[in-house]
Amino acid sequence: MAVDGSLYHTEVVNEHGLVGEGFVRGNEGLALGVSSSLIDSPGTNPEQFIGFALSTCFNATIGMVERKYHIKPDTIIHTAVDGLKDTKGYKFVVRCQILFHELDDEQAQKIVDEALDTCPVAKLLKANENVTFEVVDQFKF
Repeated sequence: MAVDGSLYHTEVVNEHGLVGEGFVRGNEGLALGVSSSLIDSPGTNPEQFIGFALSTCFNATIGMVERKYHIKPDTIIHTAVDGLKDTKGYKFVVRCQILFHELDDEQAQKIVDEALDTCPVAKLLKANENVTFEVVDQFKF
């Protein structure tokens, strides 16, 4: 059931953890094999899901901000997600690099800062000490 005011609602179901398949409830028909990055098993792992979600949503949001200022969207985003052991289990380290072809570093950083306050995925992640966003002239990973 959607929350009041929802612009889009979806429900993703996972019945077996990191082995098997997850699916979108309803008639969208999307199902994906899921797995752990720690075992040799086919399927998409949580690190990949986070990387896809952040890269896709943040790049789209940056494009919206660019268009707002009459700038042609031209960004490429690379997101690296690493799984590490920590004192209580595991953690992710997420590094998002943003490359602008036409903007100088100061303009690019202003666009990124505005997008960080607008993108729903970035807003979920940006306050975490293990997540970074960096404007780059060339990708480092």
